[in-house]
Amino acid sequence: MNSGLTRRRLTVSVLGISVMLAAACSIPLDEAPRELSAELPDALLPAGSTTTEAPAPSESVEIFLARAVADGPMMLEAVGREIASDGSVNVILDRVFAGPTAAEQEADLVSPFAEGSSVVGTILTGTLLEVHLDSLDGFPQDDSIGNRLAYAMLVCTATELIVGADIEEVRILVQSDGSLNPISIPVSDGDPPTAGEPVNCSGYESFIPEDN
Repeated sequence: MNSGLTRRRLTVSVLGISVMLAAACSIPLDEAPRELSAELPDALLPAGSTTTEAPAPSESVEIFLARAVADGPMMLEAVGREIASDGSVNVILDRVFAGPTAAEQEADLVSPFAEGSSVVGTILTGTLLEVHLDSLDGFPQDDSIGNRLAYAMLVCTATELIVGADIEEVRILVQSDGSLNPISIPVSDGDPPTAGEPVNCSGYESFIPEDN
């Protein structure tokens, strides 16, 4: 047999085998792109995006509640509250209407207020604070110790406990028929004021402990 012919046949055979092997091992190409992602185990998934909001700054303030003294009258007692650091006088006085917490109730602190009154505005002119209320529904409606105690808590919180504002007297106005009307504020000590006349904490000395 012709050796040259044999070599050519062997060369063709080897090339044919190589082409078939290459075709068998090659990665098929798609005519269009396709999604190649696969589901990953949880441990391999990227951490989810999280945002941590900084807590809103707050400040400590005080308000007056009341405590029943054994065999004696109700007395004012200052308690702490946390409010937003930009809290206004309105916010502080509204805490008076909110009354004691559950823990404070267990400690025998009380409030004569019921639901129905809130502060809708305040105006400080010099040392006189005007407190604007939406109604008097939250106050005791009779001429009782509880009624005067409620005003004592509100007035004395404003004049004695609010830091950063020089408040000496309080006038209260109540919304009615679309306008604000001044009221005669009940006091426990001294002559009753006329409507619109301001009062201060000295009108409630009966509720102030002797050691204050």
